[in-house]
Amino acid sequence: MWRGMISGFLMLLATMTQAADFDEAVAAINDGNFTEAFRVFSVLAEQDDVRAQQALAWMYYDGQGRQRDYEKAAYWYRKAADKGNITAQINLAQMYAYGQGVAQDFSEAAGWWQKLAEQGDGRSQAALAGLYFQGKGVEKNMATAISLWRKAAEQGNIEAQRNLGLMYGKGQGVGQDDVQAYAWLNAAAMQGDKVAEKSRDYAVQQLTATQLKEAELLAGQYVEKYVAAFEAENKKPH
Repeated sequence: MWRGMISGFLMLLATMTQAADFDEAVAAINDGNFTEAFRVFSVLAEQDDVRAQQALAWMYYDGQGRQRDYEKAAYWYRKAADKGNITAQINLAQMYAYGQGVAQDFSEAAGWWQKLAEQGDGRSQAALAGLYFQGKGVEKNMATAISLWRKAAEQGNIEAQRNLGLMYGKGQGVGQDDVQAYAWLNAAAMQGDKVAEKSRDYAVQQLTATQLKEAELLAGQYVEKYVAAFEAENKKPH
């Protein structure tokens, strides 16, 4: 009994020590001391601290405190991703999609994005939709792409809002609808997307006076529901 209690206490003490060290490394980053942060994260990552593994991967990826090294970034992202770290999973999927530090593999990227999309991550839904649209790593499926873009668009994802608007404008995968096209493109444009802004301005020219009133009303509703409501959340980095 005592042996078990002592063992549990030592494990708790080690966890508390790791947490304190991690916080010190974060503070070092905030102070611009990337070398010290890198040193601490490296130690903690080797001790299997998942947050440190993700942070160390970021430092390798971004070249903070060390020369940029995509292979080592992918290695540590994989370590953290396998333990369920969502940020690591998102970034690892991106590295597979672009072939950074690993051989380009759209199937592998799709697999990670699929897991995250099922958990409701909007950016992963948008990225996975792009693969279904192009037929990269998955069988081409326009209906699935539209469905995923819609889910992501309703979470304020700019890319998804723009693409959904373009699909409505072209009548690609959905019924052609200039009102919906205008509303979704406007949502993305309101978040600074220049392509969406130009496409929205073009969509205006396709609308009758009556349709324009309807489109502006719908656009206002979309901004309130799918832009303003997610403004703070979508500013957070992965």
